[in-house]
Amino acid sequence: MKKTVLLLLFITSISNSKAQAIWNNNSFVHRNNQQILDGQNNIIKLNGVNLGGWLMWEGWLWGGGFTAEKDIYNNIQTIVGSTSASNFRDSVYHNFITKADIQKISQECFNVVRIPFNHNILEDDFNPYVYKQSGWNLLDSVLQWCEDYNVYAVLDLHSAPGGQSTSFTADPDFIINLWNGSINKTRTKRLWKAIASRYQNRGIIAAYDLLNEPNVTPDADMLAMYHDIIDSVRSVDNNHMLSIEGNNYAQNFSMFTSLPDPNMNFQFHIYSWFYNNADSIVAHINYNTNISNSLNVPIWCGEWGENDYAHLDTTLTILNNPLYKVSGSSFWTWKKMKQTFQYPYYNGIDTTHEWNTSMAWVSNTSLPAPSALVMQTGINGFINNGKEQNCTLNTTLSNILNACLPAGVKDEAEQNSISIYPNPFTSQTTISFSSEQKNTTIKITDILGQEIKTIPHVRDRQVIIDKAEMKAGIYFVQTSDEQKHICNKKIIIQ
Repeated sequence: MKKTVLLLLFITSISNSKAQAIWNNNSFVHRNNQQILDGQNNIIKLNGVNLGGWLMWEGWLWGGGFTAEKDIYNNIQTIVGSTSASNFRDSVYHNFITKADIQKISQECFNVVRIPFNHNILEDDFNPYVYKQSGWNLLDSVLQWCEDYNVYAVLDLHSAPGGQSTSFTADPDFIINLWNGSINKTRTKRLWKAIASRYQNRGIIAAYDLLNEPNVTPDADMLAMYHDIIDSVRSVDNNHMLSIEGNNYAQNFSMFTSLPDPNMNFQFHIYSWFYNNADSIVAHINYNTNISNSLNVPIWCGEWGENDYAHLDTTLTILNNPLYKVSGSSFWTWKKMKQTFQYPYYNGIDTTHEWNTSMAWVSNTSLPAPSALVMQTGINGFINNGKEQNCTLNTTLSNILNACLPAGVKDEAEQNSISIYPNPFTSQTTISFSSEQKNTTIKITDILGQEIKTIPHVRDRQVIIDKAEMKAGIYFVQTSDEQKHICNKKIIIQ
């Protein structure tokens, strides 16, 4: 056991040195044609996680339904009163994500966090253009933690004033949203100018994500809004890369015939429950690759996830395939309640009966209302259980994401010299090599690094692997040849 622990520590230490951000406040992450470069002009992939449910609330992440932030807050206030509701908001802001979370994310070998935030952390709707120090303090803190652990930050305006879509994910105002109110458009432009002015020399910020998942007809309204925001940002900050999401919830980029800014990437989102097989996932990602090719611009996947293990593994494999030129991806999301629909958590929060009862009513007020005592008890449990030290890391999902590649991994070309299909599998799978082998060794280990099977002296282009006595779970396949070329792949047995 001691040998296994030392092996894992060694692998993690090697991998961390590869995954961490390299940054300073004089040079910045930027675009170079279809690639993203760090401040030292090294090609990088921005691979990380979203910090959903912290500075932007979505009911389902907390064990409720598809409920917008303002509805969550107002319904909680109805039961416990304005003072307790305000205290709850502050408690979420100061406990749901802390320095310990960023440290853990760094230890998971990610090099970026995407930080969704609601405009109201900085600006109250009833007091426009007055920016709150409490909100600056929140952003300042997380940026400092990112600097402490060498993790890039992407600042994501997840809810613009009024809301950039009618989805609960934008916390919209249904009477006057972003698109039908000139005041909200002006507020959004000025808000981004204030953000850019404050952080213009903060090298840890990889990009400004100007509008999360906009949705508006006609396309021209979105293009005009982007141009206005970009003008505001560039009036004070020419350093930072901009991340531009397409219309129809970051799905459609057809309206872009040229780049709205020279230092930018296009950001798409993919949730594979929209796509029921690998071919459809490939088709969607390849659509974005074609945009990258035609406009000579990087593409980045700012959100993906929320599916079963097999679909998640398939999606990530495709995202990581260099054929599609994706400059990294950010998993949704780092932390959520363990009991949220059927999809696995990454960092799980234990639930309580009182919190479940409260969130059920918050999401559906036609149910019997909880008492103030029940809701306050639920709130206290949620805040405590949501602290990083009380959360549970899902090692199965961690190994699927596999940001900490085993030591000895070579370049992407070598990683794609073998393929494994089917994967996941139930009885057997086939390892296929791109060329005839001379004297290759195949070694299979479990997630603890313990050797399960070794096949020496492989000379064929294909090798069949039987499940045999291996239990369902995740394993790693390592192939090595006489020239010490090493490839590592992950397999899943169902």
